[in-house]
Amino acid sequence: METPFFTRWTRWFLPALSGVLLALSFPGPPLQGLALFYHPQWAYVGLLPLFFSLQNGRSKHALYSGWLSGFTFNLLCLYWVAYTQGGGAAVVGGTLLLAAYLGLSVAIWSLAACTIVAHWGPFGWLAAPALWTAQEYALSLGELGFPWLLLGHGQSGQTSFVQFASITGVYGVSFWVVLINVLLFLLCYTRSTQRAVLGVALAASFVFPWIYARSVIERETPAQSLRVALIQPNLSMEEKWGRGGLERSLDRLARLSYETAAERPELIVWPEPALPCYLALTADCRRRTATFVDEINIPLLTGASHYDTALQQPYNAAFFLRPKQVETPHYAKMHLVPFGERTPYRDRIPFLGQIDWTQLTGDLGPAEFAPGRRRTIFSHKRANFAVLICFESVFPDLVRRHVLAGAQVLINITNDSWFGRSAGPYQHALLNAMRAIENRVAIARSATSGQSLFIDRFGRRYQMSEIFTEAALVGNVSVAQSGSFYSRNGDLFAYCCLLFSAFCLIVLRMRNRANL
Repeated sequence: METPFFTRWTRWFLPALSGVLLALSFPGPPLQGLALFYHPQWAYVGLLPLFFSLQNGRSKHALYSGWLSGFTFNLLCLYWVAYTQGGGAAVVGGTLLLAAYLGLSVAIWSLAACTIVAHWGPFGWLAAPALWTAQEYALSLGELGFPWLLLGHGQSGQTSFVQFASITGVYGVSFWVVLINVLLFLLCYTRSTQRAVLGVALAASFVFPWIYARSVIERETPAQSLRVALIQPNLSMEEKWGRGGLERSLDRLARLSYETAAERPELIVWPEPALPCYLALTADCRRRTATFVDEINIPLLTGASHYDTALQQPYNAAFFLRPKQVETPHYAKMHLVPFGERTPYRDRIPFLGQIDWTQLTGDLGPAEFAPGRRRTIFSHKRANFAVLICFESVFPDLVRRHVLAGAQVLINITNDSWFGRSAGPYQHALLNAMRAIENRVAIARSATSGQSLFIDRFGRRYQMSEIFTEAALVGNVSVAQSGSFYSRNGDLFAYCCLLFSAFCLIVLRMRNRANL
């Protein structure tokens, strides 16, 4: 019989401990001394406390424990959403709701895993990695998709192990992390003969990824490169959008850009949105930017707003300006931040478009941009490149479709200054490393206030800026020739996990009916 203390231990402490350990596997607050506690390898044991808590197999307990783990994990990692600049109490409440909503996915996973274990015994836990991968994939879908904290994303810095993401995508890395937890858990509950097999499997789960990663990286051959200058102006919202903001923005961006000219960059990148204007419609803004490009004689990619006068819709966009060229091709952001840049499903549920969110969130009411519909590949004499605007870098399928369409280099422009000196900018920068590994495409990232950096096609990061400083970085990024298996074939691994999970649950359902 469980004592009250043991009940509290399993119901409260162990699930919450799993959430804490998983949170420690992602970048944390940039506070002196705390960095020692954060490391991606915490994820290898992060689910063990939750597994121990779920041993009694009761459905209600599984749901509650899974939700508590998920809520704790998401709240500790996404705390920075709560003090987004310009928000208020409603944004704090929204952060709690976001963590509670994301925790439901872990709750459903816990219930499904416990149901399988109850029927098939302890080795039913081997289905847990596929179930976890299925729920993570579901989190990436739709206008409310938010695959920020996929377990595989936390492993993006473990480049000596996770190169197989070029085959499976990030979902295969999440599968791998959960499998390690399962093997460790089963080692605690099996007989000595079975432990030997599990021990070999556990060792193999590290050795084979390491061997593959080493062989892939050692086969690297010198490739054509594109020399890129990344400009980090570190302008506050008030400086950019206040009186005289266009002049301040252009002066600082131009000054930092001219500082890089001696290093002979072939492309200059300004962040999202570097220019506080509708670039295509504002004559003065367009003229001054074009004049700068002609004077420095280097192509420029810059973030700026766009307005389609025919459709009467605003867009968050990126423009490509070339010396002595009148045409300025642009790309409009396709996946907008829900409740930040657009109210989700407002086109399908009309009354949502009538809500005045500023009454709740102050300055953080959705900008109500229209989503871009056209995938744009910019043509540079050295390489074709595509742009990921801010939040888009979180979505594996969106990024790999850019590569499939012909992008040989990826440029991420973003404005993470909203989130202050928090874990947010560092987490966001890290996610780009997984996109590079998945597609075998190098990435250059320019952020308004940081973190700006370069990432090679194996996810290795270099020349990383500090946040909330001015910076002008110049580096070479390799030009990809063909992408990867994942680029060409997409989320096949995730689909297999979905099918396997559905098969297991259907079989259990049929067995339950047969036993009635």
